[in-house]
Amino acid sequence: MKRPQWSKKQAILIGALGGVMLCAIVFLIAILSRPAAQTVADTPEPKVETEDITYMEEGTVALETEPTPPPDLVIDFRADTEHPLPEDGAVLPLGEDYTIGGTVFSNYPLDSVTVSISCSHNTQKPYPYKKTVHFKRTGQGVYALTDDTTDEGVSLSDLVRFSDLLVGVHTMKITAAVKGSRAVELFRCSFYVVGEEWETITRENFPDSYPEALQFFGSTERFLYRYQWVFGRYILADPDWEKTYITEIPGYPDNMPWRVHVDAVPYFTKAFDYLNTSYVRVHGTNGDTGVIRAIDLITEYNGCYVSRFTSSLKSISHHTFGTAVDVNASMEPNKNNDANTAVIDNDVKEHLTYNGILTEDGITYYDFTYDGTYRTDPNGVPETCVNYLLFELGFFRAGFNWAHYYKSTSDAMHFCLSEFVTYNHEHAKFGLRKVYRYADPVIVSTPEPDEGTADETPEPSEDAVETTP
Repeated sequence: MKRPQWSKKQAILIGALGGVMLCAIVFLIAILSRPAAQTVADTPEPKVETEDITYMEEGTVALETEPTPPPDLVIDFRADTEHPLPEDGAVLPLGEDYTIGGTVFSNYPLDSVTVSISCSHNTQKPYPYKKTVHFKRTGQGVYALTDDTTDEGVSLSDLVRFSDLLVGVHTMKITAAVKGSRAVELFRCSFYVVGEEWETITRENFPDSYPEALQFFGSTERFLYRYQWVFGRYILADPDWEKTYITEIPGYPDNMPWRVHVDAVPYFTKAFDYLNTSYVRVHGTNGDTGVIRAIDLITEYNGCYVSRFTSSLKSISHHTFGTAVDVNASMEPNKNNDANTAVIDNDVKEHLTYNGILTEDGITYYDFTYDGTYRTDPNGVPETCVNYLLFELGFFRAGFNWAHYYKSTSDAMHFCLSEFVTYNHEHAKFGLRKVYRYADPVIVSTPEPDEGTADETPEPSEDAVETTP
């Protein structure tokens, strides 16, 4: 067969096309022989939690994990049955030592453990009494009070010497602390330290109130008790007498406990009832209090039962029996001095006007106008009139006397049950009584009649209807 004849140009073109085709075939084989690869669009971005990024410096990013917070401080105390701590109300003999036991546990190294002991109304040495051991060298988290592995090389039990304590009512606290933390209270108790020598309250300790006290209590064993001297005018009552005759009732303000004689409880309860159900309003030159509960006028409680003599160290205070209470003592007119007699008398007589019983928004209240300038209490009532109103609307009706009516001084903070007070609320010259009829008379409950008494009607109480005598 005759081979085709190409020109020189055709030969060059055919050669070039053949080279291109060969390169294409080689490139295709190379592509097909490689493993499949993801395109940029199909590749997922790496996941980075933004909250774990810490920016070290510009252009640098570091990842870190959330730090674990340290555990909360836990300090606990476990009693020791072999060497128990004093119980509340325990009576310890004067001059004798007492071994204290128990173990402190902490989840951090202890810095210190402390025993502090205070004595009511006693500030002479050794009070305040305080002993502490430290653990800076040992760094331990467990400590027994009888263990001497302390920085001081002595146990806390050996440091605390009960033989150093004096006669009186004591409160003991155990606290522990770790470095950088406030001390934690682990234990608290109250106990008596009592000597062997006793004295007894007698009739001679009452300059003018023995008949009133005997009439109130009915028998001498209820108020003429044994005592020992503590410090100054304060005394320690016989613990057995105190446990028998002194009790605690919820009082004011803020439900504060009041310690009173058991025979006085009905009188305090009655006063609270009157003050809780009575409302008062004082308006005038000092502004307007609005209608407020009378009980809210007790803004400060200053004590009921406190065993002590008067400053003479011969006459007994009736706080000693839990039959008197002091309230609002920080108000200047209520402080015990003779000048306050005129201060209170003048403001109550000349500047406080009683307008009668009014009703507003369904509340019945005692309305007063004041045209004086004396500073007011937190309720807006003049301080000269606060305890007068408490007496007028509550304590007087419940059977208390008011020490503003003492002969030679005014002690207007003081309401009392078992003592003589020279003047009374209705005295023609010195009495300050303004309210003679009350909005809420006492309701006398009628008992179920017994056989043979069906026709008998009980007499109303004296203050069921109160009018001008």
